[in-house]
Amino acid sequence: MPTLKRLLAESLRHWRLQLAVLLLSIGSQAAMIAVPAVIGAMVDPVFIDGHTDTLPMLSIVVIALAVLKSGLQYGEMVVGGRFGQYVMRDMRRDLYQHLCRLSFSYFDRTRTGEIMSRVINDMEPIGGFMVFQSRQIIRCTVLFLGSLIYCATLNWKLALASLGTLPLLTLSAAVCGLYIRPAFERSRAVLAEITTRLQESIGAIMIVKTYCREEREIERFDQDSARLRDATYIAERIDALYFPLTGLWAAISSIIVVWYGGALTLGGELSPGEFITFSMFIAFLIMPMRMMGWGVSSGMRALAAAGRIYAIADEEPDLVSPEVPTPLGRIEGEIRFEGVTFAYPGGEPVLRGLDLHIRPGETLGILGPVASGKSTLVSLIPRYYDPDEGRVLVDGVDVRELDLEKLRSQIGFVFQESFLFSGSIRENIAFGRVDATEEEVRQAAQDAAILEFIDGLEDGMDTEVGERGMRLSGGQQQRLAIARAIITDPRVLILDSCTSSVDTYTEHLIQKALARLMRSRTTIIIAHRASSVAMADRVIVLDEGRIVQDGAPEELAEDEAGPYGRLARMQREFEEERGRSPVECAATDSRGEGGG
Repeated sequence: MPTLKRLLAESLRHWRLQLAVLLLSIGSQAAMIAVPAVIGAMVDPVFIDGHTDTLPMLSIVVIALAVLKSGLQYGEMVVGGRFGQYVMRDMRRDLYQHLCRLSFSYFDRTRTGEIMSRVINDMEPIGGFMVFQSRQIIRCTVLFLGSLIYCATLNWKLALASLGTLPLLTLSAAVCGLYIRPAFERSRAVLAEITTRLQESIGAIMIVKTYCREEREIERFDQDSARLRDATYIAERIDALYFPLTGLWAAISSIIVVWYGGALTLGGELSPGEFITFSMFIAFLIMPMRMMGWGVSSGMRALAAAGRIYAIADEEPDLVSPEVPTPLGRIEGEIRFEGVTFAYPGGEPVLRGLDLHIRPGETLGILGPVASGKSTLVSLIPRYYDPDEGRVLVDGVDVRELDLEKLRSQIGFVFQESFLFSGSIRENIAFGRVDATEEEVRQAAQDAAILEFIDGLEDGMDTEVGERGMRLSGGQQQRLAIARAIITDPRVLILDSCTSSVDTYTEHLIQKALARLMRSRTTIIIAHRASSVAMADRVIVLDEGRIVQDGAPEELAEDEAGPYGRLARMQREFEEERGRSPVECAATDSRGEGGG
């Protein structure tokens, strides 16, 4: 089984700990086997022949063996637990490392809750198996083989007879294991859906409360929980069948030993001491076989969970650096789009045969209606996606020929939806440059027009922003995101609607601060307002994935019939409308004037 081989390979990475567990298990089970052997050896000489003088010494030996077994078992549990946790740590690390290397397209088509369920929930059964059940299988195997060998030395006929129900035990374990894995896979899939539902509901708790949908969300979660209950119940019912069934076979095996062993004892082939020893060892033969079934059940759960985890590990990133990338020094910032066409999987083209040249150090503004391809266009520069047709060049080199890390390290990107990590303001600003000095952090905050706000806080730069920056306003979050991009000193700076959540005055402050920084780098500004790109050297207007206007903002504004001119006029009228009093606006609206 490929999944089992991969799990074994994971465990062999810590073979020294695994070997230590094996040796400790062998030692502890050998001591356990020796205890009934010594007790059985007392019967004939002490109770039959009357040599009671050996009883104290044999008792001391039994106690010493019990102490030795307990010590070895403790060591086995400690080392085994350490081994299991090391394997879990490596699997989590490797999985997260692989997730970080996957392309944006994987996250576009995979729900966050599904990923979280696999990384967190599906690790639990694997951890349980590695930490406990794997040791249990080793322990049971050693105990069974050791007991069988010892019993065979006493009387091979009775040893063989005691194994009469072994085929039934094996069949029971195989059948239960066959059904438990798909049942567990179904329950894990439902658990992933619940995790997704929970993640979405908590993330949108303000919307849920705003629309008073708490009861509806509770009902939906309860329905999903009921599905998980039913799916898990099926797996547990199979588990519940195994132990009573194997208990029946164990009882039959004990009856065989008593009946046949008694006959051999009466016939003189076994001494009373050997018969008593054998009777004690029957538990050591039957119990490992029954417990092995639990190990098989746990193993099937672990394999089902591992299959879901390895499904992520088998995902290949769509975009990787070439084996021999074109050398890239500090870029000048020249960008070209040549005949670029791009469509997301299963969708219509977002960009259609687009040609664009951005000169080094130029500030380019991009305007256009919703879904015109603005954000998609700039996402091709750091190679978040590859075009379906055409190519994107930086300093005359196709980005597909460049090392991804070296390319992206010179591009600062402020996304439309700013995301802040839980932590301090300082940690968020310095995220892209953890070695930044305090002065550099403060300068970046100054350039993003947020330093005055930070200095006014009680804890200053050490202020915690909360999960996703929820303790800050939308405008404050965006300005921190701008500071985070600025501190890396990028050669290309991309601002994707980064002033959409700030007021006009704050936007003016940010633009004033950015003006100095834009002189030495290529800057691309995506905006919804004409005023946001007024400082650009050049503006393009996109519509349905094509450039419909291109020129200096003041030139485009002169053509009031064009897309840019219409947008500028509408926004100018809107600003004028906002500048009047509510009474004046209402009077104008009542006359049907100024409704544009």
